[in-house]
Amino acid sequence: MLPALSCEPRDGVAWCTLARPPLNLLEPGLIGAIRETFQALGADRTIRAAVVTGSGRAFTAGMDVHVLAGLDVAGARALITTLHEAIEAVHHAPFPVVAAVNGPCLGAGFELALACDLRVAAAAATFGLPEVRVGVPSVIEAALLPPLVGPGRAAELLLTGEAIGAEMALSWGLINQV
Repeated sequence: MLPALSCEPRDGVAWCTLARPPLNLLEPGLIGAIRETFQALGADRTIRAAVVTGSGRAFTAGMDVHVLAGLDVAGARALITTLHEAIEAVHHAPFPVVAAVNGPCLGAGFELALACDLRVAAAAATFGLPEVRVGVPSVIEAALLPPLVGPGRAAELLLTGEAIGAEMALSWGLINQV
């Protein structure tokens, strides 16, 4: 079985790929791998930049709901803590990090993309925080959203759970290029 996160340094750039087909759903092992990989990359003086993308048709469609369904309170707390640490490791990397969004970028995966310094997207990419539709607020790094798109648009995404396409994300300033 291939690792859920591959990271290949080439010419000073770490190319990191989420690889849990078909939607690269996040689960504790992958989240921990993101945290550990970016902590290690941060200590590597040869890395000047990183690119994060997803294999196949998605960047990541967010958390694996099957994992969430099996969590007790302590497990949920541990998962949220690890996810926060992983996203913080990306956000505070000592080099620029680019999210290359190739498809759905949802929930915690959207927050991972928000932690990156730049976001580029395929025309078919979508962005959203759908978990609010089932009563789960975005509690990890949603605070990264308002500085990018403004408080009104951030509230729209955070409170409705609606997704937006790449062209709208570009016009809102959420992504840098389609």
